[in-house]
Amino acid sequence: MSERPAPVRFNLLGPVNVILPDGKAVLPSGAPRAVLVMLLVNANRVVSAEQLASAVWGEDRPSTAIASLRNHILRLRRMLGDDTGLRLRTVAPGYLITTNPGELDVEVFLEECRLGAEQLRVGEIATARRTLSTALDLWRGEPFADLAPCVEGAARAHQLDETRMTAWQDRVDADLRLGRHRELVAELRGLTRAHPLREALHGQLMLALYGADRQAEALAVYQELRKRLVAELGVEPSAQVADLHLRILAADPSLLASVEQSESRERAPGRTAGSGHGGNRPGSGASRTETAKDAPVRYPPRNSLPRDVADFTGRGPETDRLLAAAAAPATSAVVISAIDGMAGVGKTALAVHVAHTLADQYADGQVFIDLHGFTPGQTPLEPGTALARLLRAVGVSEDALPADPEERALLWRSVAAEHRLLIVLDNAVDAAQVRPLLPGSPGSLVLVTSRRRMPALAGAGALSLDVLEPDTAAALFGQVCGPDRIVGQQDAVADIVRLCGYLPLAIRITAARLAHRGAWTPSHLLARLRDRISLPTELRTQDQSVAAAFAVSYDALAPDQQRLFRLAGLHPGDDFSAYALAALADLPLTETEDLVEELHDHHLLIERSPGRYTFHDLLRQHAHGLARCEESDATGQAALERLFDYYSHTAAAAADILYPHESHRRPHPPKPATPTDPLRGEESARIWLDTELTNLITAGTHPVAATNRHSSDLSGILARYLDHYGHYSTSLTLHTAAAEATTATGDLAGHATAQTNLAGSYWLLGRYPDAIDCFQAALLVFRNIEDQAGERRVLTNLGATYAQLSRHQEAIDHFTWAMAAYEAAGDRAGQVIVLNNIGAVCERTKDFEQAARYHRQALALAREVGDHLTEGRALANLGMTLHHLDRPAEAAQVLHQALAIATNAGDRTRQLFALNGLGDIERATDPARALARHHQAREICAAIGDRFELAGCHLRIGDDYQAMGDPGLAQEQWEQSAALYTELNATSQLETVRARLGCEGLPSEEPPRRAVARR
Repeated sequence: MSERPAPVRFNLLGPVNVILPDGKAVLPSGAPRAVLVMLLVNANRVVSAEQLASAVWGEDRPSTAIASLRNHILRLRRMLGDDTGLRLRTVAPGYLITTNPGELDVEVFLEECRLGAEQLRVGEIATARRTLSTALDLWRGEPFADLAPCVEGAARAHQLDETRMTAWQDRVDADLRLGRHRELVAELRGLTRAHPLREALHGQLMLALYGADRQAEALAVYQELRKRLVAELGVEPSAQVADLHLRILAADPSLLASVEQSESRERAPGRTAGSGHGGNRPGSGASRTETAKDAPVRYPPRNSLPRDVADFTGRGPETDRLLAAAAAPATSAVVISAIDGMAGVGKTALAVHVAHTLADQYADGQVFIDLHGFTPGQTPLEPGTALARLLRAVGVSEDALPADPEERALLWRSVAAEHRLLIVLDNAVDAAQVRPLLPGSPGSLVLVTSRRRMPALAGAGALSLDVLEPDTAAALFGQVCGPDRIVGQQDAVADIVRLCGYLPLAIRITAARLAHRGAWTPSHLLARLRDRISLPTELRTQDQSVAAAFAVSYDALAPDQQRLFRLAGLHPGDDFSAYALAALADLPLTETEDLVEELHDHHLLIERSPGRYTFHDLLRQHAHGLARCEESDATGQAALERLFDYYSHTAAAAADILYPHESHRRPHPPKPATPTDPLRGEESARIWLDTELTNLITAGTHPVAATNRHSSDLSGILARYLDHYGHYSTSLTLHTAAAEATTATGDLAGHATAQTNLAGSYWLLGRYPDAIDCFQAALLVFRNIEDQAGERRVLTNLGATYAQLSRHQEAIDHFTWAMAAYEAAGDRAGQVIVLNNIGAVCERTKDFEQAARYHRQALALAREVGDHLTEGRALANLGMTLHHLDRPAEAAQVLHQALAIATNAGDRTRQLFALNGLGDIERATDPARALARHHQAREICAAIGDRFELAGCHLRIGDDYQAMGDPGLAQEQWEQSAALYTELNATSQLETVRARLGCEGLPSEEPPRRAVARR
């Protein structure tokens, strides 16, 4: 068996095709073609199955990708006649295609280009022209045109295109030196139009025109080039092209002397091309034996990049984005990527990692300069100083450096235009520091890193780095400390990196501490970190500190920016708006917004969503520590009181918009001196409350709020909203804090109101005995202080609670007392609630006709009052009563109305009542539809934490399964319902469920529901 596969020609420089040994051309199609191209781009190297799958399917990768890949490989082998598997082999973790010298057109092209350039260098002009022409003839179109867009393919294609242009310029140079000036003019006209900023091509056109006795046109080409460079890039033509212009202007005869010299060298015996890669600079028209004045500047390629860290982890999407930007098709501008991010997020590590990846593509040098924008103890590098370092890096001697920074910038752009450089400008302070350091011509790549965003850096692609994802952060921790140190400690590692805020610098420092303490475990380290008051201060090594890194960013701020940063650290919530910060700092909104944008540009604040800002966890601790150190206790307390004034007033304004009929029952704090949000209707008010809910609860439970009325005010302001939208557990927290605060301050009225609100939270959570205790305590206080409105409210609530416990007579008694009080006060909204509740009790005692009368009275009065919430409740109750009266069509119509009102109002409690009622009606005719309704209701119960209604939903779902002929699933649901009712001590409801357990048929008794409502 042959050890080498039969010769095949693979053509990638244009549309893909394969020439088999018999001369037959084959063109694979679809996915096999993409697989073949990806393999050939990496010829004689293993390509993983994952890489191939990405090349074929990208983000739309199917679950069967690997299996499909095997089929594509088999098809390619059959197409290539590779029965032995010598050509296309399976090599873990993927596949490898073998190509021999001369089989891959890309390799032939590159070798011919290299050889032609070497022949031109040693003076074999005619031979070089033939070799370069052969290479260029291989180019049939865009390389890898059939490969789906990917970073690797784009980078290789860009590199080949640059090689092609260099070879083209070398071949033109050979033609010029062979005296073919007239024949080149038309070709060079086309090339300069296609590449209007490529100075070397313009130089060659100038020389061709001059050699064709068209001196005036040659000079005009220079003027057009100069005008374009000045207008588009703000730079003058390079020194070499300017010198050529002067020599043409002077009709220098030596410009054409090289033709004769080249011809004589071509005739000399014994000249052979060497193996080194060189080449005359295109456009000079000069031989390599000319004076140093006419030769290009040469210098040893320099690489001053810092080392690439061996444990570099993650950042795959960011790396791909930077590589793709570098591989983008050539334009008239230098490629600039600006990487910004907070201190310690890994900007420099990413830039250096990418620079090492791309180093081979920038053979003229890789230069790294630290601009010291945020270096402790150092001032930012002046542009003139940085330019001097750049010029030295490309071979300009010290005595040739201009003293004037502007002249240095001009020289830098001129020299950089003739080289392909990779430049890393690290730790920049702002765009003004970077701008003079940028090359003016295409071909080079600049990577900039900064702690500040740089929108003023025109033409730069911005990449803002965030902290690591949790899994990546844990992987980095393991890489730094050693994988063996975290075996079996994954949970501890997850907590450690979370405490580090997933910040790479903090993770590296913490992992390094573990690595150098052999007796420690991740659990031991975690315990130490949890014991520390200030993590930023704790996270340090001998030469690195998170706190120090943050301090440098803070020191770079202006005094007013520093003050806002400190005061923002006092905010007790998770995120905040500019209005909240304006309250903390006692500033106008416009000024606050400007300062917030500056802090955001410095990566000291994160914009989580438009207009909503937050801290990184470690920065929050740092800011809070600064506030405690630099602000007095009185200043800090005053700032928080202004913040809570803002929250209390705006929350009251929002509640008045949503629940205007209850406005008289809520506190109304005065409008604060600081700006407040403009609320323009129900949707705006609801969105504000939803957005600020966590901050409002945090404010209401804050120790500062407990010393004044903020805690009790927020409890009273938010009570209806919290109940309406099912935030039961949250309301329990707020109302408990308000009850404790009012007890401490001796505020009797506030305490009774807080107790009433707290009882309501217990009621909604199904904790009825606790609710009764709180209601009775509140009733006693209201009577003592002669607050009749509070008294009748509590009487209503006590009646609703007794109804839930099936203590029907006690419920009726309390409702009767409450109704008399509401009628005496002329409070019709209160009467609606009592009528609804009495109807619900009648329904529970099987007096459905009487129940319907009460619900109709409640509905009519609710519509008179214009209270849509109570109207929806009355409709829901009436619908269920009609269902019990065996009037399903009328009941369904009423319940649909109730559901529409509840849905439009966002009243999830009434939504679930209406859904349950519709499901109960539909069970007889369509149990599957009934099941869907009850499942939807159960999801609402779970979301709002209403365990009483959740128990009823399980009971109903069990009934649905029973009606569908699945007693096993029915039994499971009934058992869950019984367990919940047992926990709630709901004895009568529990008896209903127990009657179902073990039965064969569907019981006729309907599931219990909470039809009563509190006031």
